[in-house]
Amino acid sequence: MAHIDIKISDGFNLEKIMKFRPFFFFFNDEPVRTVLFHGTPLELRFKQNMWDLRVELNKEVSEDYKQALAQKIGFCFGANEKFGKFHVMCENDEVLSRFLDKIEGNRLISAFDDFEAIVSIICSQNVSFAQYKDMVRKLVQKYGYNNSFPAPRTIIENAGNLKDCGVGYRDKFILEAAKKLMLKSTLSDDDINNAHGIGPYSRDIFRLFQKRDYSAFYVDTLIKKIFKEEYGATLESDADVRAFAKKKFGEFSGLAEIYLQKFLNDIKDDKA
Repeated sequence: MAHIDIKISDGFNLEKIMKFRPFFFFFNDEPVRTVLFHGTPLELRFKQNMWDLRVELNKEVSEDYKQALAQKIGFCFGANEKFGKFHVMCENDEVLSRFLDKIEGNRLISAFDDFEAIVSIICSQNVSFAQYKDMVRKLVQKYGYNNSFPAPRTIIENAGNLKDCGVGYRDKFILEAAKKLMLKSTLSDDDINNAHGIGPYSRDIFRLFQKRDYSAFYVDTLIKKIFKEEYGATLESDADVRAFAKKKFGEFSGLAEIYLQKFLNDIKDDKA
């Protein structure tokens, strides 16, 4: 079977990633998905062999194609990112230290492309992880080519089917994102800042997950609750919440937030 091997570092652990699922990449519970890359649909199956992430392909492709795909996946998985400094911070934190065994080797996984990321972020607004997964699963089933994530043009040409995917009021925001990305593969900062339905909260999540900027911190009621109950910090304004996070977690504010929310609140939803 055709495959590519991607070098991994810092205790990368695919089993933990799949168990705790801090990602937008996989649609189901298994490390398998189809991508549409350079116009070719490919089913990808992920396995870990010690210090390699092996990606098995369902068809042969050129070596240049493999190299481009390996680079793309390596970025999405943070394959060569270093987390020693973050792990030391977690070890010394009164709350995160309780989850160090779950955090070490874990990774945020970016969506395969910016359109997939922005649609996933839109779908994840004001719902549980399980509800978000259900929306994305239906979008893939309704619009996807060979079970790949739908392309912007496909959404635009069949916009009337969006509500059948359970996205509700989000349909108009998904359609606008499709129009913005129909002729380009990436979203600039200006695109994100000016997108209808993408406010500061969603922009920060996009920067965190898709641009892998771990300082990107989003403010919501859950993180305020966690800061109050776990750290004894009652913070009213968003500015105060951000200042507390920056002082506490520095360049890893967003990454710390993801794990705090995952292990203190969201893990029960991951069973769905």
